[in-house]
Amino acid sequence: MNTGSSIRAWSYAKAGSARDVMHLKRMAAPEPAAGEVLVETKVSAVNPTDIKRRTTGRELGSFGQIIPNNDGAGIIVAVGEGVPSGRVGEHVWLFGAQAGRPHGTASSMLAVPSPLAVELPKSASFADGACIGVPAVTAWHGVLGDGPVTGRTVLVTGAGGRVGRYGVQIAKAAGARVIALSRPEKSDELEKLGASAVVDYTTPDPGSRLQAAAPDGIDRVCDATLALTLEHVLPALNMRAVIAAYASDMNPAPALPFAQMLYANIVLTPFSIFALSDVQRDAALTGVSELLGSGKLRHHVGARFEFDQMIDAHEAVETGQVDGACLVAVR
Repeated sequence: MNTGSSIRAWSYAKAGSARDVMHLKRMAAPEPAAGEVLVETKVSAVNPTDIKRRTTGRELGSFGQIIPNNDGAGIIVAVGEGVPSGRVGEHVWLFGAQAGRPHGTASSMLAVPSPLAVELPKSASFADGACIGVPAVTAWHGVLGDGPVTGRTVLVTGAGGRVGRYGVQIAKAAGARVIALSRPEKSDELEKLGASAVVDYTTPDPGSRLQAAAPDGIDRVCDATLALTLEHVLPALNMRAVIAAYASDMNPAPALPFAQMLYANIVLTPFSIFALSDVQRDAALTGVSELLGSGKLRHHVGARFEFDQMIDAHEAVETGQVDGACLVAVR
């Protein structure tokens, strides 16, 4: 298919601050390759991972320029070879559009592998679809990546963040008793999302508070704070508990209390959603979409911007001004 048109896109060709390196350009519309779909973007989302990719220039060694942003939603307007033509016209949400690829959702149109464009449930808006992507898929794998949690106790650390809010909801929907580790000011919100108890991780002894909140022990941790978990949470874990860790920002190289984990058969599974197998990824995408369609996921939108304000959106996320999803309307 020859689109014969141009698109607007934000891009950068070197690492640095958004205001220094990001530029709005017109360029030729992409062509969907075999196995790809061409999506007209309606909403783009800015996540912390997009900031890290830009500030470190992580993928610039592979591509001359990067169009950022992994998440978004839009309409399929064309398909490449091997993709059913019936997908044209589908409303879709996008996952990991720029991971290992040069063209993300900070553009009016983009081509992505067909499995990364997931059909939006009829009840969901483009904004709903743009919210879920990276944070909801991370939460789904963190909670359910090693099997069902029905009747078990799940601890969600960093529960007041983008991933954590979804983690609480996903664990609750899966039939678990949910303990949230967060700041006390998030307690009311997290309890409404499904947490049975909220423990303040800033207290001197959060481990004792966790044991009091979960007297029967914790079976699984959807973990954003691995260093804190290894230091304080292990005594509250049951034998053969699983720690599914996707971040350890407070200390990226935590000490491993091997003997303590060894004798309790604690399983530690660090993961990056961009390195999941196709089977794992597809399970997470399907699971998140089903929850979205059934109305079991609530979104916390922290800020909305227009397309011409993409730099402002990146700066807002980078400086911590946004509590929740940061959405950019593409029009």
